[in-house]
Amino acid sequence: MSIATAPREHLKINVRKGIDFFYRSVRKTAKVVTKYEEKVIRRVIYYPVVTDEKVLADLVNRAAWYLPDFAFSQVEIVIPVDVRITKRDVAFLRAPAEQQRYIKRLTNIKLVSEEDLSLRLADIILVWDKNKLFDMQVLPHIARTEIVDPTYYSTVESEVYRSLCYRALEQEEKRLIVELSKVNYQSLINKNSGYDKAYIFGTGPSLDQAVEFSYSDGFCVVCNSIVKNKALLQHIKPQLLVFADPVFHFSPCLYSAEFRKLMLEAIKEFDCYIMLPERSVPLYLAHYPELENKIIGMPVCGGNYNFPSCEKFYVRGSANILTLFMLPVASAVAEEIYIIGADGRKPDEKYFWKHSSSSQFDDLMQSVFDTHPSFFRDRVYTDYYKQHCDFLEGLIHYGERLGKKYYTLTPSYIPALECRLAKGEKNEKLEN
Repeated sequence: MSIATAPREHLKINVRKGIDFFYRSVRKTAKVVTKYEEKVIRRVIYYPVVTDEKVLADLVNRAAWYLPDFAFSQVEIVIPVDVRITKRDVAFLRAPAEQQRYIKRLTNIKLVSEEDLSLRLADIILVWDKNKLFDMQVLPHIARTEIVDPTYYSTVESEVYRSLCYRALEQEEKRLIVELSKVNYQSLINKNSGYDKAYIFGTGPSLDQAVEFSYSDGFCVVCNSIVKNKALLQHIKPQLLVFADPVFHFSPCLYSAEFRKLMLEAIKEFDCYIMLPERSVPLYLAHYPELENKIIGMPVCGGNYNFPSCEKFYVRGSANILTLFMLPVASAVAEEIYIIGADGRKPDEKYFWKHSSSSQFDDLMQSVFDTHPSFFRDRVYTDYYKQHCDFLEGLIHYGERLGKKYYTLTPSYIPALECRLAKGEKNEKLEN
């Protein structure tokens, strides 16, 4: 049984949640007391001292992916190591088996001895061992800490890492990302303004039925690992690919690397745009500058529902790609929105929900579990699903008040979709 499907240990999850709440409270208090102002990241220091070469290789490979030297040479990454490995050439380290190897020249990574470690010089301190978070050496600088221990709690490690590129930008550079994204978004809207219909494709088992329909009369939005299913993409010919998950799409793990490879192939073949969270754009452009005219970084905010335009360029934050990007953008383009492959979750399901095997990298899932264990270990799927169903219900009602119409072409366990099955389709529960 994998870490993703193992029974939830609710007491332990709540303990870890409590520790994280305490840590964030202490850090927040320290920021107030010290009048701390967040700086543009120019020096990253890991803590504590690394004594194991495998741990060092893991940290170096992650750093090389999340802050590549060819794009962020101005950022110095300092890793304190045991005296036995201070002379180690990091370029020859072997990446963990579950990760793509990003270790190359690494001119911005510096190994130092414990004696040469000075946390006061850091713009950000990355604590890679959760057990050392409240060390006496760390406490005076806790306002500048972030936790990147993959076993710490929930999504903390993966979210911290993928934000580093964005935090290394000056304000003007961040503004330019928004402007670039608006230009590309307006281009997407202009090219698809003639459609009254939009089609949204989820990755549930019923996605396999998508070949039964034609989509030439609408704006087509696909998500996530559908890029694996090349035959289906040929049938759909999507105009937009959306994704936002920190471990499946913005990670050094093998699954994420394969997704990005096929993403690039899809863009080249179908001339489609991609949409991802605004804060993740610098990471993608660092590795794939050729995406400049196709990438849309959408700001994610709290507050009200919104169907984004260039004048109101944002979406309301949610934890699912359907409600985060797919439905809002489809609703911004079209009046009738048809949903395929959003099956929802069976009552006895042990994971988030089932996926279409033709559109999922099943053989690479373990690489995600191994690289980001707490992401799965601490997710209570029933709570996540209820929040998703409630959010989707509210978003659809918002759209219907604006005159939009929503239908699902395939059956779903999600209440908001179950009652909106398009006429002519059998309203039956899905089989395994």
